[in-house]
Amino acid sequence: MAETEVQIGNPDLGSRKSLARYAAFFSIFLAWVLAIFFVTSGSTGPSWLANWERWDANWYKQIWLMGYPASDPRTLVFPPGYPLLVGIVSKLFFASFLGTAMVLNLAAFFITAILVSNWFSRRFGISPYLLFGFILSAPAAYFVFTSYSDIVFMLLLWVLLWLALSPRRRGPGNLIAQSLILLVLPWIRLTGYALASWLLDRRVAALAVFVSLALWLGFNRMIAGSPFYFLHAQELFAMPGGNFFQGLSASLEQLFSNDLRNGFVTPWLQLALLPLFYLCVFTAAGIWLAKKGEGLLAITVFSILFLSYNQGVWRSAVRYDLPLFPVLCLPLLVTSGSRATSVVLKAAFCLLMAGQFALQFYFARMFHSGAWTF
Repeated sequence: MAETEVQIGNPDLGSRKSLARYAAFFSIFLAWVLAIFFVTSGSTGPSWLANWERWDANWYKQIWLMGYPASDPRTLVFPPGYPLLVGIVSKLFFASFLGTAMVLNLAAFFITAILVSNWFSRRFGISPYLLFGFILSAPAAYFVFTSYSDIVFMLLLWVLLWLALSPRRRGPGNLIAQSLILLVLPWIRLTGYALASWLLDRRVAALAVFVSLALWLGFNRMIAGSPFYFLHAQELFAMPGGNFFQGLSASLEQLFSNDLRNGFVTPWLQLALLPLFYLCVFTAAGIWLAKKGEGLLAITVFSILFLSYNQGVWRSAVRYDLPLFPVLCLPLLVTSGSRATSVVLKAAFCLLMAGQFALQFYFARMFHSGAWTF
């Protein structure tokens, strides 16, 4: 309230404070970008930029260049929205596909971090700078530097949540905007179909997800002859079949195997410890949100988790859950207990953020060197 009164009484002061905040955000973001450049600059290869074109990035580029050929339609595991966006922009500016993707992803990630930090700061009364830094610390955030669709999906998801949960933005225009984003999201990443769960809270807008699904099934039938080909195509990318419980069993078995003792640290982290750890902490965050009356946020967390952990081995779960990372710090920063409890939770927040940055730099260097990560 005090800040609002100052801004009303002195608009110039309010504007200067806003500019100072955005300048601080940009400085933090630039420092993070330079840190990633520093930790990956020792990789061998054709160039620093070209080294980011790994794994799924090649498939997205192929979709833009060749589409979905009927002779080899396995790329239907990747929806066409992201490669079309990157390809069209690259064509307009006569830029490379990878370079365009990197610029778009960097802009999308920066905007997402600002949007969530400012919004959550007002909504929960916590520091926007701590939120901003925490979002940058997500272990899979280095995918911003390659042509993967996760970052653009993340931006659209948080714009959607902001529209749905901002009380000042009601009316038919807001509903239309939500419906359009829900229609588009699954064409960026299939994870968007998890938001069919919004039927529990946003019934009218959620219908757009089912329209999108009908179009997607028709698209698969047109390209590959089967509306559910995209599910079969997962097997062609060595994604093992299985449900949540098979994945849980496999990860627990690997967690207590001799991998760590035998020096297989990276597979142990990626396939066992990190998927299990984040499953637990995201579940805890979802329960906390539900108890705080943040029903739509809780529904979103649980539905995306449901899709993230649907394979026999959860090898990409940490990346699939990247859009959810802003909620992870809320139970640690929004405290109402004793001073001692607050200090413990803040210490846990600092340790978690430091650990995530360490993991991020470790895996970024690996990915840039050509290894598979998430």
